[in-house]
Amino acid sequence: MNRKILYHFFENRATLDEEKQIRSWMNESEVNFQRFMQARKEYDIFTLSNSDTTRKNRKIVHSQKLFGIAAAVILVLIVGGLYLFRFVNKSEQYNTILVPPGQRINLILSDNSNVWLNANTTFRYPTQFSKKNRTIFLDGEAYLDVSKNKRKPFIIKTKQGDIRVTGTSLNVEAYSKYDSFETSLFTGSVDIYRNEAKVVSLKPNEKSTLDNDELIISNIIDTDEYLWRKGLIVFNNKKLEDILLSLEKYFDVSIQINSKSLPQHTYTGKFRQSDGVDYALRVLQRSIQFQYERDEITGTIYIK
Repeated sequence: MNRKILYHFFENRATLDEEKQIRSWMNESEVNFQRFMQARKEYDIFTLSNSDTTRKNRKIVHSQKLFGIAAAVILVLIVGGLYLFRFVNKSEQYNTILVPPGQRINLILSDNSNVWLNANTTFRYPTQFSKKNRTIFLDGEAYLDVSKNKRKPFIIKTKQGDIRVTGTSLNVEAYSKYDSFETSLFTGSVDIYRNEAKVVSLKPNEKSTLDNDELIISNIIDTDEYLWRKGLIVFNNKKLEDILLSLEKYFDVSIQINSKSLPQHTYTGKFRQSDGVDYALRVLQRSIQFQYERDEITGTIYIK
């Protein structure tokens, strides 16, 4: 397989024909699949090694070597590429995980909390939790099964607000790029803070959503949207604009809507993250009348 085509795919710049060619080649044999994974690893290393900031300030550890690191995390599943950085200051040592577009990972922290990270997520945590609390930093989306410890609360810090947990299953979406902040609670209880002040508390099967700088509490009706941790993107009765926004988040692409007369009816469907954004758009076209084209230079997708 031509490396140039593979690199286009890794950068979300591959044409539809190139994507078909890559997927057909990968499905031919296990050897081809392993070659694809090796090319992805080489691309990740090349990208990182050409960053001055990375060379000077960060220690880059490839996913194959993570199990030998004396860090407060065990990776139990890796889907695609993964970046792990370690930052050190005088008082604390932090690891930061960057999840590439269209991919996800699962990890277990040192306190046995189970964490899933969605695409385009940055997750920062100390190698050792403090004696008073367990604080992590999230920019993106995570599904967490937090181990119970009333004496040592688990604190999720985001740019839009903080979440205090003692032992709970929850999903948090907090992409700073989109100013999103939604907390969905399945078991246990959580308190949500903004500007250091407690704003709301959630009960199981409740969620809070940031809307016009106000947290709105509602009941969780559709649990399919949290299947992203199983590699599925699910939409139930969603408008096209909402679906396109989700695709932007997951695949790190810019989608520009040029048409002022897009259909306003809702759509229900299910995609695999691994199928890519073009596949999702083609499936949507079967039910919703619209056209799209991709700028091969910038990667921007135009809906018309």
